[in-house]
Amino acid sequence: MNALSRILAALGRLARPAAGLLARPGYFDPPNLADLEPRRVALLACHWIGDTFWATQVVPALRERFPSVELHAITKPFSADLWNGLIEPRRVILAPAVISDRRRERASWLAILRSARRLRGLDLDLAIDLTGNRYSAFFSFQMRPRVAVGFQGGELGWLYSYRVTGARRAGAHLSEQPFRVVQPLLGGGWAYPPVLRPLSPTMPAAALLTELDLHRPYVVVAPGAGWPAKQWPVEQFAQVAAGLARKGLQVVAVGSADEHAMCHGVAQAAGSAGRVLAGRPIGQVAALLAEAQGVLTNDSGVGHLAAALGRPTVVIFTGQTDPALCRPLGPPGAVTVLTRPNVATVMAALVG
Repeated sequence: MNALSRILAALGRLARPAAGLLARPGYFDPPNLADLEPRRVALLACHWIGDTFWATQVVPALRERFPSVELHAITKPFSADLWNGLIEPRRVILAPAVISDRRRERASWLAILRSARRLRGLDLDLAIDLTGNRYSAFFSFQMRPRVAVGFQGGELGWLYSYRVTGARRAGAHLSEQPFRVVQPLLGGGWAYPPVLRPLSPTMPAAALLTELDLHRPYVVVAPGAGWPAKQWPVEQFAQVAAGLARKGLQVVAVGSADEHAMCHGVAQAAGSAGRVLAGRPIGQVAALLAEAQGVLTNDSGVGHLAAALGRPTVVIFTGQTDPALCRPLGPPGAVTVLTRPNVATVMAALVG
């Protein structure tokens, strides 16, 4: 814990009584969570795509526990499609001000406050913070729910009504963390892991294939990742794309709008067999993944979505993250994890 973290934690112990004056009555003295019967609930999930995908997995369990609940999702704009088929689109609320990683995103406390104030009209009975950092804890409190639940919440975790504590199980996959947050709400008889629910595409695959002049079989290649150190060299992705084209496969390079040039270079290596789909909503990417013969990614959100859809998925780890904690999960045999491979090894994993 750094100096700022220690200061914020110490301030929390002193400031909690004062914060109680701003909160709803009883906010810091909540009932037993297993006894709650909320009418309106908001899930706060403002991570990157992979972590938000795991956060969506708690929805079926919450709906089973609270069948008549009005459920909202508060999320990043690029993650809106991840809630497709789980939460009504009009109840998916975008909150770009809430960041998940201050090393890669700029935070504005004023913007977070303004965004939270706009949501006070929801009159929430319960806010469940699945993001779990100082910014999301502050946002949860400022929405003025009757009860807020979160996992630690970094240095501002004291702003929750109820903090889920306890160390993560040694070697446990990161997908378990959202379920640890909601577990006290669900009572007994329910435990991780759940039945994995893949993302529902937001458009028919046929329409996308026609748009891209794409035919089966094709392989989806996603050369980007959350930060450069997680990326296998783009030149090697290009060599794989060229090899796939020689085997008669079309190649679609996918990525964010910022990764368009990277994707174009990979697709260009496949010649006339190359295609690019960059900067499109993740629900459209899911439509493309669902029909792919294979998928090649770094440790990134696209890999999680492809594996959950049951597609043969090859995931490259560069040593920056631990596959035991972060690997995509899917049906048996769907996922192949490679650590710092060469091009030949990747080709063999994709097409034998």
